[in-house]
Amino acid sequence: MTDPVFGAQPSPAEIAARVEGYGAWFEIDLDAIGRNLDRLRRRVGVELMPCVKSNAYGHGLLPVVAYLAGQGVGRVMVARLREAEQILDAGIRCRVLNMGPLFAAPQYDSVVRRGVVQTVYTREVAERLGETAVRLDAAVSVFVKVDTGLRRIGVWHEEAPDLIEAVAKLPHVRLEGIFSTLTQSPELDGVQLERLLAVARTVRQRGVEPGLRSLASSNAVLHQPAAHLDLVRPGALLFGLYPERKDLATGLDLEQALVLKARLEHVKAVERGESVTYWGRFVAPERMRIGTLPVGFSDGIPREMANKARVLVGGCYRQSLGSVSLNHLLVDLTGSEARPGEVVEVIGRRGENTLGRIAEAAGWMVYSLVNHFAPSTPRVYYRNGAPAALTE
Repeated sequence: MTDPVFGAQPSPAEIAARVEGYGAWFEIDLDAIGRNLDRLRRRVGVELMPCVKSNAYGHGLLPVVAYLAGQGVGRVMVARLREAEQILDAGIRCRVLNMGPLFAAPQYDSVVRRGVVQTVYTREVAERLGETAVRLDAAVSVFVKVDTGLRRIGVWHEEAPDLIEAVAKLPHVRLEGIFSTLTQSPELDGVQLERLLAVARTVRQRGVEPGLRSLASSNAVLHQPAAHLDLVRPGALLFGLYPERKDLATGLDLEQALVLKARLEHVKAVERGESVTYWGRFVAPERMRIGTLPVGFSDGIPREMANKARVLVGGCYRQSLGSVSLNHLLVDLTGSEARPGEVVEVIGRRGENTLGRIAEAAGWMVYSLVNHFAPSTPRVYYRNGAPAALTE
């Protein structure tokens, strides 16, 4: 059967031809994601349900999920119903758990008709889903979200057994599992684990099977093996991103999947004493050769990288100059022969301009950095070193 996403792509030659006209674009190494997936599976020894919210952490929702499904991933998690709809409408074969809320009748219809697995934590939402399923003569699957201490959303753990029991009795409703979210606090995480396990024990004593138990996202995947239970929910780790510096010492070797490339748009000379960019954020100390790149904070480069970004030009790292504009970034080309049209690397997989280095220099979390990448910036996906997919 033809893959619904990769089977509809232009040929590698056609993708390469389109890239020739781009001013800036992301490249995503799907094989790196696959190797990260393999390492995570070996690490946890239980089923993975990757979290692919926020456009798969900036990497592109449909190509990433289609690739994961091809690697045997049977479930993914999203934060918005529209994300679940996009995945299922694309024909990708996997279960999709939607964490986002439902407010309108068409949303309930969509969940049931498309087979979305819906998060519930109130009797009202569960009953409305059941009523919708009865009306449509279909079944609907749910996960119950249990609040074990984060106090964000979910049914409070002391009340959870009653709700889970009620949900399990609803006609046309199938309970697939229960899950919770850790605070990532050493003082509370162990308490939260015991609370979720207690909920599962209680409902089993009542003759109700709670289904899959899930508690661990990326932090617990790395640091709390007792919380792995039946199903873990890694997000950033899948893309080779370590949420915190301490995570580098966990023995899990991951590969960053994404780079950001751009073409030099313009090259000019600037004399000593002349300023460049808004507010004159950089003043030339001598005559300089400066290049302009058509990439900026609209693509996701933090404005805090003013005079800080390191751009790989012809094998050498060059300093950015002045402020980061909406659509432009300036770079020092003094002593370089680089010309307009030459490709440079704004974000690299290793060296001085990795996602981790940029996030640290900007004072951002790496999560924040990748979640600011513009969906409109083209993305090119590679498998076995060749272009395999494109989004524009």
